[in-house]
Parts: sequence; structure tokens; C-alpha cells
Amino acid sequence: MLTIVLVQRFRFSVLLTALCAFSSAIAAERVAVAPGYPNRPIRFVVPFTPGALNDLLARLIGEQLGNQLGQRVIVDNRPGAGTMIGSELVAKSSPDGHTLLLASAPLAINPGLYPKLPFDAIRDLAGVTQIGALPFVIVSNPQFAATSIRELVTLASAKPGQFSYGATISGQLMVEMFKSAAKIDIVHIPYKGLAPAMTDVIGGQIHLTLGTYSSLGPHVKAGRLRALAVTSKIRTRTAPEIPTIAEAGYRDFDATTWYGVSVAGGTPKNIVALLHSKIAGILKQPEMDLRLVAEGVDVMASRPEEFDLLIRAETAKWGKVIREAGIKGE
Repeated sequence: MLTIVLVQRFRFSVLLTALCAFSSAIAAERVAVAPGYPNRPIRFVVPFTPGALNDLLARLIGEQLGNQLGQRVIVDNRPGAGTMIGSELVAKSSPDGHTLLLASAPLAINPGLYPKLPFDAIRDLAGVTQIGALPFVIVSNPQFAATSIRELVTLASAKPGQFSYGATISGQLMVEMFKSAAKIDIVHIPYKGLAPAMTDVIGGQIHLTLGTYSSLGPHVKAGRLRALAVTSKIRTRTAPEIPTIAEAGYRDFDATTWYGVSVAGGTPKNIVALLHSKIAGILKQPEMDLRLVAEGVDVMASRPEEFDLLIRAETAKWGKVIREAGIKGE
């Protein structure tokens, strides 16, 4: 009799556990539904001029997101002040999920460059998802003596201050971080864009530059530039044949630019969860994944809390690099 009672109790316990799990799943599903949202068109703010990769990402995602949510997603380009104009607009918008930001690496870089910002990216924005990361590729003229990162370090160590690299602020920060790790001295030549720096490397006026593979890859394939390494910790799917800086012995080196989606801080969690579910689903579509890889993007589709942690970590990392290198905002 005791055995029968124990068996019945065990079965009841299993049933109760299953019912609880089922109820929790239903509750989570209800949270993600966000009743009444959206009730008007969604504004997708891109803090860059039209035509660049960030703009393309917003348009690719926005079109499908609008179809799935039953409301138009309107891409609104708001360039200026190192992305701060568009980012501030979203940070100070109503926290109801009807205004999205195409977030990017300057959110984590600007606090180290400018002592007084009109908003706090960590406090005033909430992450939805990281879209993906874009490693930079370090390139040289094919006639340059170093054919790898190890050879570059050897060469620069023997001749400190005699080699130069051209870069905008993002590339400068990556190289400064590498210079600190490798304990070498190569001279930064400031450029306002990648194209003139690339032209000067091809022409032999400077020794190195770095940028996304989508920009530099065609010149590497044509033999006008030589790829030395990518800046991510693991090889990029876009060009898996190019080794990483980490493989040259700098195991912790990891520097990428990145894109994601954010909303105003204080946006209800069920709306954030719904947006994440839809956008992550879009990013995981095979055709979308292949399209973004072709653009040099290693797709992430991270959870909201993971994206928030990334921005915190990146802000601390680049703040340290900026302080140690003595870099000032223009």
C-alpha cells in the first residue's frame, strides 16, 4: 500500500512540475505579445547619411519588421556630431517602442572622447539586440616588408616611429590598443575617411591602414593591397583565410565595430522582448544571414541584456584606450 501511495505522489509531482513549466511558457508568451503595440508607424533612426552599411541594415530589417508587426517602419537618417544627434533623439524619445535606434560603436567611444554628452547611452538607452560585429582588416602595400602581424611587430620594434598608418577614429583606437599590446611605436596619420587613406597606402605614401573587408577586400583580391590580419578574436566568415591578431600571440586582442538596435531607456520589457523576437528571427533567416556576411557582418542576434552588457564593456575598454593614448575628440 505504501508503495502505491509513493508512486501516486511521484506521478502527481511530475504532473505538477509539467503544468508549472507549461504555465510559465504560456505566461512568457503572453509577455512577449505586448497587446496594443505598435499602434502607429515605427521610426527607425539611423545616425548616419543614407547609402552606407548602417543605413542598409535599417532598411533590410525595417521592411520585414514592419510586415511582421503590421505597421510601417520609416527609416529616418539623422547624421551629425559623431552619431550623437540621432542617438540623442532616440534616448530622449517616449519609451514606448515606436522609436528605434540603429546603434553602433560610437555609443561606446564618444563618452571617452567628450567629457559632456547630452545623454548617457547606458542609462538612457535599452538594448534590443546586437545585429552583428564587423572586424577591421589591417592592410599594407604589397611591397611593404612585413607580410604578417608578427613580421610587422619585428620591423616596428627595430625601427620605432618610422612606420605610419592612416585611420579615422575607430581604426585609430584599434591600432592604439594593438600598439599597447605589442609595445611598438607606429605613427598615426589622421584621415577623415577610409578611401583617401587606402589610396595613400596603394600609392606608398603611408604604410598601413585598416577598415572593413567589404571596403578593402576588392583591393586585396586585386593585389593592390595585402591583408595582414583581422582585428576580431576569431576569423571572420567573410574572409576566413585572413588570420587574426590573436593568432599572432596576442590572445586577448579583440576589436570590432558593431551595429545593433536600441530603444529609449524605460521601454516596457514586453515590448523590448517582442522587438527582440522579431528582429532576431529576421537576422537568423538564411538569406538575410548570407546577405549580411557578404557585407562583412558576422551576425550576432544577441539577447537584450547581452547587448546592454556589450555597450558597458565597450565603453570601459575604449575609455581606457583613449585615456592611455591621450586621444582627444575633435
